[in-house]
Amino acid sequence: MALDETAPYAGRARGLAATDWPVLASSAAVFADTDALVNRSLRELGLYAERDPGLALRLVLRANEPRPGLKQEVHSVPDAIAMLGLRAVHEEIERAPRVEDVLPDPQPYRRRAARARLAALIVEELGRVRHDSEPGELGLAALVNDLGMLALELTDAPELPGLRSMLELRALPDEASYVALGFATDDLSRGMAEYMHLPELVRGTLRAENAAHPRALEVMVASAVADQIFHGMDTLRGDRDLRLLADLLGEPDKAAADRLGRLIEIFNRDAWLYAIEPPDPAVVARVWRTEGSGPPLALAPRGDIAVSGELALRQEADRTVRVRRLLRACQFGLGLNRVVFAELARDGDWLHAADLVGTLHEPEFSEFGIGRHDLGAMGAALEAPAPVWWSRDRGDRPLPDAVAGLTGGLDCFVAPLHDRGRCIGLIYADRRSPALELDARAFEGFGRLVRAAQR
Repeated sequence: MALDETAPYAGRARGLAATDWPVLASSAAVFADTDALVNRSLRELGLYAERDPGLALRLVLRANEPRPGLKQEVHSVPDAIAMLGLRAVHEEIERAPRVEDVLPDPQPYRRRAARARLAALIVEELGRVRHDSEPGELGLAALVNDLGMLALELTDAPELPGLRSMLELRALPDEASYVALGFATDDLSRGMAEYMHLPELVRGTLRAENAAHPRALEVMVASAVADQIFHGMDTLRGDRDLRLLADLLGEPDKAAADRLGRLIEIFNRDAWLYAIEPPDPAVVARVWRTEGSGPPLALAPRGDIAVSGELALRQEADRTVRVRRLLRACQFGLGLNRVVFAELARDGDWLHAADLVGTLHEPEFSEFGIGRHDLGAMGAALEAPAPVWWSRDRGDRPLPDAVAGLTGGLDCFVAPLHDRGRCIGLIYADRRSPALELDARAFEGFGRLVRAAQR
């Protein structure tokens, strides 16, 4: 998908894509003596390198550098090592800066690297259970699923302490980063992955709507579960991510929890590399003993983003870019936490998630598809001449079960979207939490932005 060069994260993404990724000092020690490694299996060498996201990125980027007559792209760290050879791996580590030398306090970066490593272990286990042909490709995608935050941790951005504090309070990453940075780190990660020409699966897992694809969903769920483990399983998500993982594994929740405990034990053998306290393998069971915590984060409306977004929408000819701008202008310009474009199939009988913002960390939401007949009263919104505020305009009718099951039954704005005079789908927006009410000002802005996007 084409990048929106005018987006607020674009300049930062372009700059961070050129990061000279540092490696952990432990990586340098492991690969110092190449002669001692020549009899190691490729999988074992890959496991060594995957413990370090910076090293993994350096190897994949180097392996995929353009070469005359060679067009094959590597999609995993073991493949990169096979292509480069141990001597080149050693050379790459020798020329790389060390995390411990680059950062006055390397611990936040090391902790994020540890979380990434656990996510890779989880998704590779999931890939083996599901007989994936390339679990290493899944592992790489999970390892760099938090690419934007990994890169930001290497900077001296003054917003970082505030962002870290909000994340420790369990705020969702895209909302916390918008408040702290003015853009979502999910978008930053996606932009960086595009500029860096990372493998397709890596790029695909950074778009929420790709949760409809099994392998992308696996990476998203593994990353979410790893994040929960590092938060002691105490987040607003409750046990939803664990249930998603159990469904993918095809086993009961308790069995999935036991499997995660065993993976944590494997991870803990290397916890010293990150100078962290090893997570307790029994921590997963806390999800059934603790109410999910963390405050719902209200997004302050930004009038400047709404106004500039409306102007850009009126001028944008490309439909794909226009829809994306509409969603972001609604989210950040109007303070609507979750905004979705549900595309209508050509036969008019089916709606599916085509573009979403604010849902990357809700993979069960991001993969939805709804038959038009299941929309009930909301189906009329596809023919409505103006946007609908559900509680105000349809207060006498409950939300359709198919919608309430996805959204939690929250009050919402909905509007049809037209292109070349034909209805192409529905725009849906809410504030994610019943504690955050919709208001007339947001509805007025929603109507203006939708009208600006119509063709």
